Amino acid sequence: MKRLAILVTVLVTLAACSTKSPNQPILDLVNLPQDTGAYHGLAPDTPLLSQQAQQKAYANFLKEHFAPWDRTTPKHTSKEVFWGLEVYTPKKIYGENTLLRDPAWMEHMREYSRVKQYPSMNRRAISVNNTSMRALPTQQPAFFDFAKAGEGFPFDYMQNSLVLAGTPLYASHVSADRAWILVESRFAYGWVPVKDIAWVDDGFISIFKTGAYGAITRDDVPVTDANGSYQFTGHVGTILPILENGFGGNGYALIIPTRTQRGDAVPQLAFVPTPFVTQAPISTTPANFARVANSMLGRQYGWGGLYEDRDCSAATMDLMAAFGIYLPRNSSQQIKVGRLISVEGLSRLEKKQLITKSATPFLTLVRKSGHIMLYIGQKDGQPIVFHSTWGLKTKKGDTYGRKIIGSTVVTTLEPGLELPDLARPEGILLETVYAISTLPEIGGK
Repeated sequence: MKRLAILVTVLVTLAACSTKSPNQPILDLVNLPQDTGAYHGLAPDTPLLSQQAQQKAYANFLKEHFAPWDRTTPKHTSKEVFWGLEVYTPKKIYGENTLLRDPAWMEHMREYSRVKQYPSMNRRAISVNNTSMRALPTQQPAFFDFAKAGEGFPFDYMQNSLVLAGTPLYASHVSADRAWILVESRFAYGWVPVKDIAWVDDGFISIFKTGAYGAITRDDVPVTDANGSYQFTGHVGTILPILENGFGGNGYALIIPTRTQRGDAVPQLAFVPTPFVTQAPISTTPANFARVANSMLGRQYGWGGLYEDRDCSAATMDLMAAFGIYLPRNSSQQIKVGRLISVEGLSRLEKKQLITKSATPFLTLVRKSGHIMLYIGQKDGQPIVFHSTWGLKTKKGDTYGRKIIGSTVVTTLEPGLELPDLARPEGILLETVYAISTLPEIGGK
């Protein structure tokens, strides 16, 4: 009888464990305060950059931001802009129904892209809505095999980047159906729907470039015109001009672009409440960084900016934009912007020690292949980072999987160590961290 009772107890325990395991929380997300201001250990109101250093960085940011309006020829070659045709034509592409696409789909994309006619346009433009920049002129997705870990939804390989409303653009090409325009922005290039942009001229530019700009400091801020009509949703990373003497009791008076029936850009007035916008560049105090970064925490992961969410490099790029610090869109390029320190060849302990010794909270990027994070301080000798991530690599037998996080979070560089099926060593983020880079050094290699 005693043996039977013990056996029942063991079976109940195993059943409980097997039920709990798939939903086992990642301890970092339970034990670490999801507060980016909890780890820096610095004077909260002392700027991390001197006024001179920040103004230099901001001048570079504005130069990059408005550079598309200074072009008279495309910055990118035909080979660069049509990369999607060459990369994806030989691959097995799956559609939204999870089934293989007919090869004719890529041929259709080639016809719509009008490769031989590039460039067919030379116009300045601006985004009037938050819009998706696509690798090819289509809203239809292109997935790899849904059965493979890290593929399928949400990894639509047609999605290049989110372009926030009010972003200056250079238009170089039009699709065969005239529904898509190939554009260049400060951070990326690709196809956008023609209805999401408007054509600008010298008159519009003279009004829009006020010299004073406001940074939206919270996600999901509805931006309405002077008549109260909704125009678009502002997110962290949105930069809009402030009207001269444009601060009043109702908030900031901002200039926003709207599109006429002919497609021309017309400046309109919008008021955004003061809690949601700050004149750029925001002072680089730890308190300000934490305030803006905290407003981004919990936002769901968005590959390439799908659904106006963020992936890892969008999170760092948008946060830095509010402080007037320019970052490219791709994580492999972001790590090259600042003062680079390699940590390749070091043990995990040595990497931790070097990072905590050399990194500056809120200004140091941490890079591993395919992912980028922002160092925000340390806790008990553990480097703490802010990042948007899809999940952790797992392995059961010979089968790889993912432990989904799917949002913007605060973690150590070793989240999930307690998970029995965490892939080892490749599933441990710190194992593949190879460099850190401290911003905002301009012109770094």
